[in-house]
Amino acid sequence: MTATLFVTLTLADAQHWPALAVRSAELGCAAAVLQGEGPALVSQLDALAAAGHRSILLVPVTLGETGVPASWVGRVTRWWLGRHPEPPAEVLLATTVLRALPEAIPPVGEARILRANDETLTNPTWADPPPVHTHVLVCRGPRCTAKGAEAAGAALESELHRRGLLDRDVLVTQTGCLFPCNRAPVVALQPRMSWRTLSPEGVGELVDEIEGSADLSRAPRCW
Repeated sequence: MTATLFVTLTLADAQHWPALAVRSAELGCAAAVLQGEGPALVSQLDALAAAGHRSILLVPVTLGETGVPASWVGRVTRWWLGRHPEPPAEVLLATTVLRALPEAIPPVGEARILRANDETLTNPTWADPPPVHTHVLVCRGPRCTAKGAEAAGAALESELHRRGLLDRDVLVTQTGCLFPCNRAPVVALQPRMSWRTLSPEGVGELVDEIEGSADLSRAPRCW
């Protein structure tokens, strides 16, 4: 019998993992996250294989309008399969992304078999960090998320992209709680150790400040 594993795609989706876990259990299934807090996809694959399941259906789930392509579920799973001398299970990826909590288990016939490839998570272009001068951390803790971090973060990335700065001069990363929570929604600018309250209306001023700091010494890269 095929085990079904629902997998959230984005950081924002991961916040709904408790609800997805409850719904999945009601359907006799399991749940995992591709990124963010919650049980990782590879951990749940390990658990299902250890429980003796020899066929696993992966069903991508996102509750937002945009998100990480479901192909990332395939990449991570092919890497997981490639870590084993013999595949511990046959893994199938559903061809349709669910955009709501599941009401039923999708038909296995609407899925494709994933093959082992332990190189799917490496690439020569990902060997070094980007040559950025500022790293902006966007808090997605409970207070910041409740007070508009999603919209403010999206506006920030949009403005950085419009000016040609995103991922070239400025790296943006969503995180858990950054403190001080009473100033939510909060962003932290590194390497300056500078915290800001961010709103969509204040994005332009913040990007002006970031753009003017391009001459700051770049932080050393240590491993």
